[in-house]
Amino acid sequence: MKKDEFLKIVRSKMTKDPTAEELTFLGSMGEAIERAFQADSETRKEEVNKLTTMIGTFDEGEQVSSIIRSLAQKVDDLEAKTKRQFSSEDKYKLRQLLEDKKDEILRAKDSGANWKIEFKAKRAASALMTTATVMTGATAINNPNLLDDLEVMVIQYPKNFIIDAIGGRQVSNVPYTWRWKEQGTESTDATGATDEGGVKPLTDKTFVWKTANRAKYAGRIEFTEELTMDFEQLLLQIIDMFENQVLRAYNKAVQVALVAYCSAYTSTELDGTFTSPGTSQVVQAGKLWVENNLYEPDIIMIRPGDAALARITQNSVGDIGYLPDSVAFHGLTPFISTNVPAGTVIIGSSRTVSEQHSNFILRRGMYGDQFIENEETIVGEIFSVYKFPTISKASWVSLTIATVKGALTSGV
Repeated sequence: MKKDEFLKIVRSKMTKDPTAEELTFLGSMGEAIERAFQADSETRKEEVNKLTTMIGTFDEGEQVSSIIRSLAQKVDDLEAKTKRQFSSEDKYKLRQLLEDKKDEILRAKDSGANWKIEFKAKRAASALMTTATVMTGATAINNPNLLDDLEVMVIQYPKNFIIDAIGGRQVSNVPYTWRWKEQGTESTDATGATDEGGVKPLTDKTFVWKTANRAKYAGRIEFTEELTMDFEQLLLQIIDMFENQVLRAYNKAVQVALVAYCSAYTSTELDGTFTSPGTSQVVQAGKLWVENNLYEPDIIMIRPGDAALARITQNSVGDIGYLPDSVAFHGLTPFISTNVPAGTVIIGSSRTVSEQHSNFILRRGMYGDQFIENEETIVGEIFSVYKFPTISKASWVSLTIATVKGALTSGV
């Protein structure tokens, strides 16, 4: 309550204009009230009681003391409304603090001595997702003709390879270990024509267990309570971006594992048959290599720059031609990704590998001193386990473009 505000309210309650003497008196009272209202709750009550006792009643019958008391009550009501209500989680945190002080409380109780417990809280936000750090790049704008575009431009990323390419399956409970049987080595494969009365060749089959363990991909974001109040919709978009970030980490990890799983290109019938092979011929050689191992390739992983080169042809005089994807990638479904090493092409069959994953799990809570710092944490995670059979390694091939171009070039 400011002095000027007090005088304005009092004068509105009076039936006639105050005299100069009354104005001087009211000005002094206004200053006293301003000092009292700036004090804490207990001190303010004491000061207000003293002031209302001193004021008395005007001749017009209007009690200034009642005005001041009503103002003080409004301040008390406002203070009560602005106090934060304790949630069940808040109470749990306080019980933890009391539990830490349990021994101290018991000693004070047994001794009968005076004792106190002091809890300190601070509102200063740590350097996390605060309004200041999230909303950067602000500029002063004097023109009121302004449109705030609420769409946020975000970084673009490639589509999900696991879901779109190899058909990863979501399950309610991802197993810790995925175990499967693979055929082992055979003693002989000499079945076929046999002379009359001859001994049939003996062949046997063996199987071995292979396993893969579950992996978890996770992250967290931390933010202040003020951010949730000031920019609720922006925070929701940040949470969505965070979810996509975790999914990209999961997607990249599986892609990197698949690149490591691939067999290396050795040779095909296309070696030494081109005078000036391009990236498209490298793709064709990789597809043929997988087909020679009796698999049907349908996927190609390639970097953006290498994909662009695969779509371009150039003749001996430098003329440029462009190939459609169906020709450049020879019927394979392209997945253009920077997760593939530069200068490398990955070709394989989606039917020989598989993956299982959980849904994206999102949890919200507090840890450490976040309760007293008005901060929260959101944790996001996804579980995944993939099956890359050892016996099917020949269904995926990794080709170094420069090396394979050399192998395809004729000696003419």
